[in-house]
Amino acid sequence: MKTKILIVDDRKENIVALSQLIAADDVELHCTEFPEEALSMILDHEFGLALLDVQMPVMNGFELARLIRGIDRGSRLPIIFVTAANQDSQLIGEGYSSGAVDLLFKPLDPNVVRSKVRVFVDLDHATRQLRNQVTEMASLKEEAEAADLAKTRFLANMSHEVRTPLSAVLGFADILSQTDLSNREREEYLASISRNGKLLLRIIDDVLDLSSIEARGYDVEKAEVDLGLMLSDLETTLKVRAESHNVQLRVNRMNGASDRYITDALRLKQILLNVIGNAVKFTENGQVTVTIEARESRRMSDGALQGHDLFFSIKDTGVGITEKEAQKLFEPFSQADASTRRKFGGTGLGLVISRKLARSLGGDVRMVESRKGGGSTFEVVVRVQQAPKRTEKASAPTGDLAGVLKGKKILVVDDVADNRTLVERYLTPSGAVVSKASGGAEALAHIEKDEADLILMDIQMPEMDGYEATSKLRAMGYKKPIVALTAHAMRDELDRCLKAGCDMTLTKPITKVALVEHLAKILA
Repeated sequence: MKTKILIVDDRKENIVALSQLIAADDVELHCTEFPEEALSMILDHEFGLALLDVQMPVMNGFELARLIRGIDRGSRLPIIFVTAANQDSQLIGEGYSSGAVDLLFKPLDPNVVRSKVRVFVDLDHATRQLRNQVTEMASLKEEAEAADLAKTRFLANMSHEVRTPLSAVLGFADILSQTDLSNREREEYLASISRNGKLLLRIIDDVLDLSSIEARGYDVEKAEVDLGLMLSDLETTLKVRAESHNVQLRVNRMNGASDRYITDALRLKQILLNVIGNAVKFTENGQVTVTIEARESRRMSDGALQGHDLFFSIKDTGVGITEKEAQKLFEPFSQADASTRRKFGGTGLGLVISRKLARSLGGDVRMVESRKGGGSTFEVVVRVQQAPKRTEKASAPTGDLAGVLKGKKILVVDDVADNRTLVERYLTPSGAVVSKASGGAEALAHIEKDEADLILMDIQMPEMDGYEATSKLRAMGYKKPIVALTAHAMRDELDRCLKAGCDMTLTKPITKVALVEHLAKILA
């Protein structure tokens, strides 16, 4: 941005001469022969320097300078007087008392003029740059404060969301310690503990997902997916929730949507579960309609179809939101409406995570329309590839996987006694012979004395953690499977387990069925 310089002189030839002396690429000159016009120009422009002739009719330069100092924009304007008068102390004193920062005496020395003007041009550039930086810092400070406030509100809401299911888990666990309960009551309370435990796990997973995606992105793991089977599974999963809200859930597949595609099935299901689940949650006594359509996205040069875009339209008759609330939908740590959250619950992270995951799959999640009290329509788009046609049906797995564990020696390494006992109770009904170690050093000592067919290794333990224990076991020559069973859920930590020598990573909490199935597969 150029520095604006004001030149005021009642003689036009003086203006021309001075302009030629100080002209530069980073300078914009504004010239006038009339002091009154100069005052008007100062009101309209932000000048970095004013060059005023002293001897002018009607109003001399000193009088003009005093008037300039009375204008807000002129109060700090550097003023240099230009005069043909003799350099006497009285003149110089009056010049400085009128507000001058310097004086130039005619005949002008070009080098002196340019040097003095350059000082104030550079000063103006530096001042404006500093001002811009201050403005930018103030804006960043406001943004940071807003982000901190949003995070504080988010943490307060998270505290509520975590404590609610945790209260049910602890409360019903306490009730189950009573001896005068009927079998029906015990089953009911156990179901409540399980349901609220899963809700708590989903909340934790949402926070970890968002943290992981923002820190390092998400690695897409593509595989063949049966769309029909996935949709059926989603309907089954959401059926109970829909019925509790008296919501009719409909899934319609348009022409062109086949059964088998290649994409990240786990994340696609997570996206749909979040978006459709939201529609059900915010709808009472109404309908949620899901429509699926496949559209060609690109063709090869030979005309062969290379990919599709799958469009999922999710339309509900629920509470809807305002245009202002809609602007916050996809912001981390923000919520559309606090009162709505208090009524319906939730962390507000589902849509944020879903959009990030959808974009990693070459698509997006967006709100098409919404009206307060009139429902909403969301659209999920993911880019997929058509799965190759199968020449024959894949054979289903045969045999009882749990039977594989019968007689197998499994060493469970965990510093928490409750975790060791839980895993033992999971595995012994399948015939596994379970030994337990409370830490890495104890595990090494056990393997030196007794062989194990598989080691289940916790990672975060005192003294010797699972990474070190696994590395030392491999160095000792232990070649059988080591499976990390850890509360660490971040991708970097799971990758570190594999680098240490683990054959597989499993994340706590894990169900009995899942644990038995994974161990049986690795031992089969």
